[in-house]
Amino acid sequence: MASRVNLKSRKAKSGMVRRMATSIKFRFLSEEEVAADLIRRIARKIHEKPEDVAWFLEVKSIMGKLGTGEFSENAKPEPLKTSKSVQIIMSEVKKSYTKFKRIEAKMKKAGLV
Repeated sequence: MASRVNLKSRKAKSGMVRRMATSIKFRFLSEEEVAADLIRRIARKIHEKPEDVAWFLEVKSIMGKLGTGEFSENAKPEPLKTSKSVQIIMSEVKKSYTKFKRIEAKMKKAGLV
């Protein structure tokens, strides 16, 4: 049985309309569009850029595969060819690690991780 909605309440009306619009919207979107929309919503909630949230999710996925051994079975080691110094590489790694931990903390606070 459907729950009753007090249509005199502005909050109830807006909530009902939002739920119906979301339901209708997701029916007509492809999987990629739904994923992109979810990433944008998460980014808005934790006050980060959507591309940073997508990067975080990709790194988290790779880290999960490393733990199970799935990644190492398919990976072929390649020689490192770079003209960068070790200091520059280490500073980039440190920035990435800091960024990862910052986003992870925000997602944990929001209850998403």
